[in-house]
This record gives sequence, structure tokens and C-alpha cells, in this order.
Amino acid sequence: MNCISALLLALCILCLCSCLGGGALILMRLTGNFVIKGRRKGNLAHRGKDNAERKNKASFMRRGLFSEGTDKAQKLNGADALIIGELIMIGLAVTAHVAAVFTRQSFSDCVTLFSGFLGVLLLPAAVLLIIQEISHAKSQGIFQKNKADSSLPDKAKKADIVERIFAGIFAVLVVSQLIFILGNAGVFTQGDMTVETVASFLETDGIYLVNPMTGQAYTAGMPTRIKILCLPSLYGIFCSWSGLEPDIVVSAAVPVLILISSYAAFSCIGRSLFTENRRNRYCFLIVTALLMWAGSYLYGMDGFQLLYCGYRGVTIRNLVLIPYLVSLCLRKRWKSTVLCILAEAGIVWTFYGLGACILTAAGLFAAGRQTLNDKQKKK
Repeated sequence: MNCISALLLALCILCLCSCLGGGALILMRLTGNFVIKGRRKGNLAHRGKDNAERKNKASFMRRGLFSEGTDKAQKLNGADALIIGELIMIGLAVTAHVAAVFTRQSFSDCVTLFSGFLGVLLLPAAVLLIIQEISHAKSQGIFQKNKADSSLPDKAKKADIVERIFAGIFAVLVVSQLIFILGNAGVFTQGDMTVETVASFLETDGIYLVNPMTGQAYTAGMPTRIKILCLPSLYGIFCSWSGLEPDIVVSAAVPVLILISSYAAFSCIGRSLFTENRRNRYCFLIVTALLMWAGSYLYGMDGFQLLYCGYRGVTIRNLVLIPYLVSLCLRKRWKSTVLCILAEAGIVWTFYGLGACILTAAGLFAAGRQTLNDKQKKK
């Protein structure tokens, strides 16, 4: 029963994040952040380009958020919506947590503040998604009428069957990992106090008032850098929403959420590397899933972190934020990498390698600039 409750909670959080991220992507696209960079003035060629971009923007709602765009290599998709929604949720958690800590509010006030922020953002996001779906549904009839004969040649049908086989293999690997996590076979809490910290928040209705190991109030205080880490508060909020015990949320629901988010991030890398070849994307994801199983034997390996310690900030940083940041860099969406960098600052302690995201982004940016300079020299 606990496994089902944890799975349902994880699915609900995934839906919330997807809604948030989808609304954010629609809003950014409609305001021109991804297509129109401002109205150009000048020659007729520029004006023609503006007209084409305005048509693209106007038809966006009819085509749908996750339809194929003109530049597939840089296109944002459903996996992007999920992870961007999670980044937004982390940002809201940091805001509510820091506000409660430094104004000495109770934990219930933190839950109320976070829920209020989330509701304010969810409402317009849901409205945008509903409007888009209605527009997309109306336009589907027109597109179907103009669609050519969809019969596929034998070679294309064989390729489709192979892709489905690869997709099935990947699905089996992911489901086996979900069963492993939900079966509580892989919880590793040695040297970690996340469950105890969340429980202390719920029991005392305060944030970092009581040492979870001693049950006594902190006498020497806590470093500010640790105080602003928001994951215990976020997990406590999930407990308040669902009524589940902290150990179920921390050891089952959150690791399931992070597992799915991790493969969503790696799928973004696969789409960036293999834009036109879905078979190669599935192969990439299958190899990634096998490496996670293979790396689960030793503490510190990515596979171990994902399958045994999915609730930790370091795991989220290494297996969600950094892969997604790499995919953004491959798609040359440099400004969006700031979201990953800020999220890392709110979930990872300084001594656990804070700054890995910004170093990764800087390294990839420098490599991209060097590659561009080399191409210009050859010309």
C-alpha cells in the first residue's frame, strides 16, 4: 500500500511540474523569447523575415507545444517542460523556505506560502495549456484533410518495429528500476539525516529549531549556507499535502520522481545528439539505463546515487541538473542554463561540490567558442 501511495504522489508531482513547465514554455514562446528577438527595421529582407516569424508565432498554438518545429535540434519538448517545471518548483521552495527561516515563521506558514505561490503560477499555466489544446484539436481536422496517404513502405515499417523494440527494452529497464526503488530494496541513509530533519519540521512546526539526532534545540546555531537548503522543507511540504510519513516520501516517492526526471534529462541529450534518428536515441537511453544498473554496486557511482539515494541534492544535481544543462548547451540555449545553476545553489551544500553546474556550462561554452573560431579560421 505504501508503494502505491508513493507512486501516486510521484505521479501527481510530475503532473504539476509538467503543467508548470508547459505553461512557462508556451508563455516564453508567445512573448517571443525563443522565436522573435524584437522587431527589425530596415530592408525588405528583414521585413520578410519578421513576417515569417510572426506567422510561426501565430500558428504555434494551433500546432501544439511539442510539435516538430523548423529547427528540431534546438526545439523544446515534453521532457523540457517537465524539468523546467521542476526547476520552477525548486525556485518556489527556496523562496518560501528562505522567507520562513529569516522571518522566523512556522513550517505551516512555509507550506501555505509555497502552496500560494504554486497556485498563482499553476492557474495561468493550466489556462494556457487548455487554450492550446483546444486550438490544436480544432486545427487537427484541417490537417487531417490535407494529409497525404499515410501508408508506409516496407522499409519504414521495419524501422518502426525496431524502434518499438528498443522503446520496449528501455521501458523494461526503467520499470525494473522503479520496482527496485519502490520495493525499498535500495534505500541508503547512512550518514544522512534527511528523513529525521523532515520529521522534526513536521513535529515541531518549525524549520531547523530542533536537532533531529538529539531532540534538543540547537545551541550553537547553524551555518546560513545550510539553512537556505530547501529540500527538507520541500519534502515536508509533500508530506503535508499527502499525509504520508517522511520515510515514505523521502525513500520512495522522491526517488521515483528523480529517476523519471533523470531519464527525461538524458532524453534531451539524446534528442540533441540524434535529431533525426529515434533509433539512436533509444539506444542512447538503453545504454544509460544499463550503466545505471552497472554503477549501482559502489557508493559514489551515479547508478548507486540514482537507485539508492535519489532524494539527495547531489543526486539531483549530478543526474538531473547537469545532464539537462548539457542538453541546453548543445542546443545553444545559454541563458536557460542559469536556471540549473540557481537550482543547484538551493539544494547542494558547499562541501558537496557546489558550482559544478556553472563550471560545466563555462567549459561547454568555451569549447563551443573554440570550435566556432576553428571553423572561421578554416574558411
